[in-house]
Amino acid sequence: MNDIFKQYKEFTIVYIDDVLVFSNTIDQHFKHLRVFLNAIKSNGLMVSQPKIKLFQTRVRFLGYEINQGIIKPIQRSLEFVDKFPDVIQDKTQLQRFLGCVNYIDDFIRDLRSICLPLYDRLKKNPKPWTDEHTRAVQSIKSLAKSIPCLSLVDEQAKLIIDTDASDIGYGSILKQELDGKISIVRYHSGIWNSAQKTIPQSKRKF
Repeated sequence: MNDIFKQYKEFTIVYIDDVLVFSNTIDQHFKHLRVFLNAIKSNGLMVSQPKIKLFQTRVRFLGYEINQGIIKPIQRSLEFVDKFPDVIQDKTQLQRFLGCVNYIDDFIRDLRSICLPLYDRLKKNPKPWTDEHTRAVQSIKSLAKSIPCLSLVDEQAKLIIDTDASDIGYGSILKQELDGKISIVRYHSGIWNSAQKTIPQSKRKF
């Protein structure tokens, strides 16, 4: 499926056998749907009529709700994070927790830095669990309860990138400005590896 629709990535998102077709206007959507259906037909594929939803302004796809240019995680996915205990000493359970956290990575500022004590617990022969680890889990669970809505990129908008860096990691915010209003598109953060820690502080933001 990905190979079939990769030439139409400007208006399609494909995940296994699910395809989302998106457009800015009704007329444009008609054109995109025509292209989509022709691609389906020419490749000998079938469409499940019960699963088809046309001309929707609000859709749920891959665990996210998209509504007129705004995207946010579906609530039940956020509630799953809160079901983990505050003390997660089992390595497999901690990996599952951090896997859930990855799902909301774009929505929380400096999330990787917050998770740093927990990443250390995944290493070989980790140090004992401490209050620092518990506070990290509690902080993540608290942030997951107040996830902000993010904006989808508008082709007409001016994009703005804010960056920051510290001794342990880095972060950035992608924003867009449209009609005098600024909205957040996504957050990004990471932890320096040993080689990156040698980069001078003055250059880390770049």
